[in-house]
Amino acid sequence: MGRSVNYLDNAEVVLYFPFENEYNEEGEFDEFLSQMNWDDTVRNLQCEIRAKLPSYYDVKDEWDNRETRIILKNSLCVIGISEYCGLVSLSVAPRNNDYDAWHESFAVRHANQIKGTLEKVLNDLGLTNLRKIGTASNGEAFFQKA
Repeated sequence: MGRSVNYLDNAEVVLYFPFENEYNEEGEFDEFLSQMNWDDTVRNLQCEIRAKLPSYYDVKDEWDNRETRIILKNSLCVIGISEYCGLVSLSVAPRNNDYDAWHESFAVRHANQIKGTLEKVLNDLGLTNLRKIGTASNGEAFFQKA
């Protein structure tokens, strides 16, 4: 079975965009520059999302699973990011709340309402928004520009 980029469990919204690794003059992969580029991309996303959606705040060292890092949250939803082989997922999922029966429906609505804002953030940062158009029987996914 094939493998693809991960996203938050119970995600209501998943956006995809490519991430380019850095290479030195000899054409060899440069891990240091690639990590710096990745860290800058994540920080830029956090800043731009917080500017457009002020109810969200930064999260330090929190993970949804082994591969999806939670970067922002508010009282309704969490926003996570994951990367695999140059493909990045930015996902939004409702926060778990066992005490309020209405919480999940509000959170699902909120997640779907902010999808357009997140797409605009990706465009503003010069990131190409991709749409998943299908998955082959071996698990390989296919994307096109959104």
